[in-house]
Amino acid sequence: MTLGRYSLALATAMSLGASHLCAQQAPATPATPAESAWWHDITVIADDSMHGRRTGTADYVKAAHYVADQFASIGLQPGGTDGFFQTVHLAEARIVPEGSSIVLQTGTSADTLPLTVQLKPSTVSEAAGPMVFVGYGLNLPSAHDDLAGVDLHGKVAVYLNRMPQGLGATMFAHGRASRWRELQRLGAVAGIAIADVPPAGRARPARPAGRPVTGLAEDPAEHGVLVNVAADNAERIFAGSGHTYAELVALADANRPLPTIQLRPSFHARLQIERTPLDAPNVVGILRGSDPSLRDQYLVVSAHLDHLGIGRPVNGDSIYNGAIDNASGIATLLETAREFHDRKMRGRRSVIFLAVTGEEEGELGSAYFALHPTVLQNQLVADLNTDMYFPIIPFTGLFSYGWDESDLGKDIMPVLKAHGIANMEDPEPEQVRFIRSDQYSFIQRGIPALAFKVGYTKGSPEMKVVTDWVANRYHKPSDDLAQPIDFKTAVSFDSLYFDIVRAIADRETRPAWYKQSVFASIPRAGP
Repeated sequence: MTLGRYSLALATAMSLGASHLCAQQAPATPATPAESAWWHDITVIADDSMHGRRTGTADYVKAAHYVADQFASIGLQPGGTDGFFQTVHLAEARIVPEGSSIVLQTGTSADTLPLTVQLKPSTVSEAAGPMVFVGYGLNLPSAHDDLAGVDLHGKVAVYLNRMPQGLGATMFAHGRASRWRELQRLGAVAGIAIADVPPAGRARPARPAGRPVTGLAEDPAEHGVLVNVAADNAERIFAGSGHTYAELVALADANRPLPTIQLRPSFHARLQIERTPLDAPNVVGILRGSDPSLRDQYLVVSAHLDHLGIGRPVNGDSIYNGAIDNASGIATLLETAREFHDRKMRGRRSVIFLAVTGEEEGELGSAYFALHPTVLQNQLVADLNTDMYFPIIPFTGLFSYGWDESDLGKDIMPVLKAHGIANMEDPEPEQVRFIRSDQYSFIQRGIPALAFKVGYTKGSPEMKVVTDWVANRYHKPSDDLAQPIDFKTAVSFDSLYFDIVRAIADRETRPAWYKQSVFASIPRAGP
């Protein structure tokens, strides 16, 4: 294994003090070798000595070295750009308010807008162009299209930052999450998102212009300038157009079509942006496929390694360990790779085992890998992701997010049946979990994906356990080693997950989205 640039950071982390593994005892203890192996990985990764492994810290690098060492011992081939490591180039960025402005120009008249930019490190410093109102700004084939026949090249897209009525939960969430990227793909150099009027008595908080954000240092899909405009400033944008903001909101409230409007003012943005580089590694191991005709196709098996680091103390504890979120997923990733090794098995396709950084900052490590894979873009055929999958309740059912979006669903159903596990419908579809973790980075590149959690039914005792966990432990220091764990669930989940990975690695055809899926229209990336 090549240690490369991360050796110094590892040495720094080690110098912080000796590790005290299992300093906090879990209420239950593993009873079998399989349970012990899974739990051991968590006791290392979520130990207090890792200080919450926040992206960009030496503690995160120490955790990455642990995973890389496990990959090496399992016999995976290094799949990064530096041995098992792939450096993810991130940056912290902030706007310098005194050197920045957003102006609407009409003839000789200049109207300055509040400086509320949805900043990314890749946001350009200057943007200008004519403005066009494009309704909701959506391009959702077969569902809702505001952009058909609209030329956005060099334009500033103005849209209502809400969604039309009648969309299903997945399409609603995907449309909202992908809207700005799609507008840029179609040529927009900037965007203005007009916020809804907040409910009476509830003020909408303003994000300080100088507050830093972390993101990919370079992202071709996040290069334009996106400005948020409050509803009480919106009428200024439509001055002289023959339309009013109030009129458009009334149309939207009545679920009537919104017009495309060429607006009178031109848009001018000048931003002074300070950027500070911040790098962190993904960890990439490869199990080469056995079939000469399929081994150049890669199934990605992913989980995020980072968590929140050290933060606001709660009951005197300031370390956000992230045991369930997501040391549990990394442990399952490692156990899956070990199972292939111990059984001396390989899939027909190659499998990339990917531990990603920056999920808590916005799926950054997976986005970087999907944008800059260490194999050819068109060799990535699918992603399977585990994130906080709740090994805290009995395992009788599985949430298989995305099973009905692509033919990957056909691969997992026989596996579930063989294990006696039901494929359950999520009782909270409004949470749209399919696009809320690292699998979405691959979906946005046109790559079919699945994500998994232990399932439960609405109103059941198991749902109450999960709901209580989310309320009391999610993104809190109490997501640590001293919490109840269902070790039988963890081992059963790992066994099922291994068989799912094997089934997809061995399938005859390349995975594909169903034609009716909203994701089928996303262009596949790269050569």
